[in-house]
Amino acid sequence: MKISQSYSGLQKLLHWAVVLTFAFNYVVSDGMGRALRTFLQTGVNDSLTAELHVIVGVATLVLMILRLVVRLIQGAPAMPPAPHPLMEKAAHAVHFLLYAAMVATPAAGAAAWFLGIHDAGDLHEALVNLTLLLIIAHVGAALFHHFILKDQLLKRMAPH
Repeated sequence: MKISQSYSGLQKLLHWAVVLTFAFNYVVSDGMGRALRTFLQTGVNDSLTAELHVIVGVATLVLMILRLVVRLIQGAPAMPPAPHPLMEKAAHAVHFLLYAAMVATPAAGAAAWFLGIHDAGDLHEALVNLTLLLIIAHVGAALFHHFILKDQLLKRMAPH
């Protein structure tokens, strides 16, 4: 993996596209349990909201796979020196878990919807909650870097 000074335009585009798709699906998730049960029992989906949720969820999964491939090819910018070694370890752990959760969450939803695996729906719901906690940690750390450490880290992913 090569190391660059900033994220590429493609990496930024994929990052913010995933933010938007995840946020959209979170907002339109109400009633998905009921829609899934109906779909699994009847094979018919009569909910536009559920249809959009599924389409956007698949898009999120595809975007995340693209993000991972692009990151493997293009690398990531070097991190500024951390004030404490534990902060660096925490940053790596949260990033790893966030990438994993952002792939596993829509994959579990797809397994529930397309394969009829009921337990995958429960897993999907739990993963959404875990992903939200990881997003909160990620955003909190970015804001800490920007306002407390003032190390310009946030600008690496700022849209231009």
